[in-house]
Amino acid sequence: MLSERPVVVILIGPPGSGKGTQSARLSAALTLPKISTGDILRSYASNEGPLSEKLSKILASGALVPDDILASIITERLSCSDCENGFILDGYPRNLDQAIFLEKLLTKKGSKLIVIEIVVPESVLVKRVTGRFSCKSCGAIYNQYFAKPKLESMCDQCGGSEFYYRVDDKESVILERLKSYSLQTLPLVDFYSDQDALCKIDGNQNFEDVYKDILSCIYKKVAEVPRDDYIKDALSD
Repeated sequence: MLSERPVVVILIGPPGSGKGTQSARLSAALTLPKISTGDILRSYASNEGPLSEKLSKILASGALVPDDILASIITERLSCSDCENGFILDGYPRNLDQAIFLEKLLTKKGSKLIVIEIVVPESVLVKRVTGRFSCKSCGAIYNQYFAKPKLESMCDQCGGSEFYYRVDDKESVILERLKSYSLQTLPLVDFYSDQDALCKIDGNQNFEDVYKDILSCIYKKVAEVPRDDYIKDALSD
């Protein structure tokens, strides 16, 4: 347990900034559940149901999902028992109205809030997203610009030979999402700075250095973070 109070870590940053990768590792290190609104929405879109067709069209176009739909999904997920000691949020909130809604939920729980902003140049982001592909068998993620498999057409992890690109990883979609991010999500930086909850992290460095910077920020914000060997190693120079 990180603290006597529930600890909530929010990762904000544009598409391709590495929020998903970093939040997954933080979840394992800090024993907090990772909640990715993108994963939840894609799951809803791929299943049959009243929202599936609507969400599929929204995700394919790069547009943002309406606040009321996200509010319902977030409220339901945060009520689960695994969130009692805190959680890591990837992809929410994305605008001030969502942040205010979330703040009301967290106030009821008495949570300690830490917000990590991952900053990456736009030119790098476009290559990270449009070049991203995954192994169909095990889900391992690669990039045609930065991280190809060691052997062409063979997954390093499982030896699989089938790969896929996400439908929303087209350049036209990523540019639209970056535009939406600038207009709606960047104002959150000022909102959380005023609460002394924000840490800015340079996301244009290797994965390990980004991870260490994030953990260092969390440790400074929450002095009760346990200094187990896994975290001490990550924080060491």
